[in-house]
Amino acid sequence: MSLIEDLQWRHAVKAYDPTKKVSQENVDKIVEAARFAPTSSGLQPFKILIVENQALKEELAKGALNPDCMRECSHVLVFAAWDRYTEERIDKVYDFTTDERDLPRGRFGSYTDKLKSIYLSEAAERNFAHTARQTYIALGLALAQAAELR
Repeated sequence: MSLIEDLQWRHAVKAYDPTKKVSQENVDKIVEAARFAPTSSGLQPFKILIVENQALKEELAKGALNPDCMRECSHVLVFAAWDRYTEERIDKVYDFTTDERDLPRGRFGSYTDKLKSIYLSEAAERNFAHTARQTYIALGLALAQAAELR
């Protein structure tokens, strides 16, 4: 199937069959798609929390527009945007990137210095507005991956 066909199939689910569970393999694929999201500066300024615990889903359901849906689903993916950029967060992302690509630490030093000069001088509210927009990109890719998996 094509991406367009997958997206045409996708819809907002209003109820789940609580006897069915999304496989861990498929959850991993959905999270992996989000991890590869093309976010600004490659910072991936969010965390994805996977909630399977029924008691936690019950707590989350208290704030949901469709609480039954939250209670019935097998997994809840919480996309949590960073509240702000910090030097530690920027360094951690680029240390991970260089390690994963087998490059020397500090390889992106001038780039990360520039990012820090931009982001660290901004107000927390502006940082959060930016990280939230980046998180939506990851959410979109996660939804597209879920649609492909059907």
